[in-house]
Amino acid sequence: MRDGFSIQTLPFFTGALAFLPGCGATTSVDDTSTGETTATVTVTMTAADSSSSTDDPSTTLTTSPTTTDTETTSPETTDPTTETGDPGCSGGTCGTPADEGWFGPAIYARVAVDGELPSCTPEYPEPGPTLLEGFTDPGPAICDCTCEIMAAPNCNGGLRLATDNACNSWNYNLQVSAACQNIVQPNINSMRFYSYGYGVGTCDKEEIEEIAPIPWDATIRTCRLPDNALECGEGGVCLPAQPEGFESNWCMYKQGDAECPAGPYSNKMTFFSGAEDTRECTNCTCGTAGTNCAENAVDVFASPDCEGLPVATIAANACGAGGLSVAGTVGAEMACPVMTPPEATGTVLPMGDFTFCCTE
Repeated sequence: MRDGFSIQTLPFFTGALAFLPGCGATTSVDDTSTGETTATVTVTMTAADSSSSTDDPSTTLTTSPTTTDTETTSPETTDPTTETGDPGCSGGTCGTPADEGWFGPAIYARVAVDGELPSCTPEYPEPGPTLLEGFTDPGPAICDCTCEIMAAPNCNGGLRLATDNACNSWNYNLQVSAACQNIVQPNINSMRFYSYGYGVGTCDKEEIEEIAPIPWDATIRTCRLPDNALECGEGGVCLPAQPEGFESNWCMYKQGDAECPAGPYSNKMTFFSGAEDTRECTNCTCGTAGTNCAENAVDVFASPDCEGLPVATIAANACGAGGLSVAGTVGAEMACPVMTPPEATGTVLPMGDFTFCCTE
């Protein structure tokens, strides 16, 4: 007790205590060796009542909680570009908005051409274009043509058999066909062949045109942030994590072939909306089935049953030597020739290109 004042101290305090005299003074005590505050002491002092007992303290001492651990603790910070995300983006990443004139930020999924495309999610609700990746030239069309006979030439023919050598003394007519016929009349020394009618056969063409499909590598599904996406940082935009099935980067895109600007979106990729395919085959044409009936002929054989090689061939309206068997070409089915074969034309080129500028 001193000058009517009493002072109580806390036993745990070990540092130097400094306070200003007066009532209700609050003093912070710093440990200069560590630069940290170790205790805060509030001292209340009142004048002693002369009638009070000297054993009744008139000064009360209260303390606020103190930190006894001397290890320095600093608040955690999060880099908005790290994988841990930005707290202001609910775990997402604070990224850079798309440049003016570009769409995005967007994400994309790469699936097989005939695979199932993933759907856009609530985080990336705006569907972008569905595109194709990896164009390969499939080559020209494969063209071919065949001609088949539909009807034989409408021709008839006959032989006049003569006993002289000049086809004058004829006494027998023989209807000629493609089948072999034996001559049963004796003493036939000459024959005159007649072809009736000048019809021609008809042909039917079958055109073959094979257009190989374009072997694209993949189909691309794109989805982008909504227009009212959450902002972050200084002019940034919150980028939620990519949903399952989507690539682990972000992009901005525009139609056409463009250069990627400097910045986070600098990795260029090109996708296409399709291809312009002008491949085809030109028409083919067939000739006639056989020739004009006036050009038909009959083969004459020296032996029965058309054995061996013919000894003579008598053209239409001509006289020739006699024989023991004949076979004509009148009405015979003849091959239909391909007069104009088809040719492959055209090309196939990718079209509707889109430039995607993406993060690495």
